Amino acid sequence: MAKNELKTLIRVHKFELDERQRKLGNLLRFEQSLENRKILLAERFKEEEAAANSSPVAALTFGAYVDWHIEENRRVDRALADVRQEILDMREEIRAAYQELKTFEITQENRDKREWTELERKMNAVLDEIGLTLYRRRRQENDEQADGGDDPARTAGSQS
Repeated sequence: MAKNELKTLIRVHKFELDERQRKLGNLLRFEQSLENRKILLAERFKEEEAAANSSPVAALTFGAYVDWHIEENRRVDRALADVRQEILDMREEIRAAYQELKTFEITQENRDKREWTELERKMNAVLDEIGLTLYRRRRQENDEQADGGDDPARTAGSQS
């Protein structure tokens, strides 16, 4: 796999992870709205019950309201069970996606470290070669000066 392909794969996995997290957020908001709906139904039931106890006309329709209330509570409960299962599934998907993303990121980090180590090794080899070359030149210059490098006859003889 080429160097850039892994970085592209990491970006794609990050995007997918973000999308899953957004979906989870939407599911959690929906779950909260269903919980709020249950609270609202309970409050409304108390109001209707109080109205039925205080008014004989309201008491006539209270039975139909109770039937509707029970069915609506069942629908909300089913929807809550479904969304909670979706939340569990989405959390598992997020966990798996995160784990996969981490694997790619660690692989990329290791690759980068190997490349950096190789680059440092090559740079050190070049610097060592430069240093060795400079050392040899200085040594040669020092040897030439010690041997009397000022004598033109000697310098001409050694160049031949």
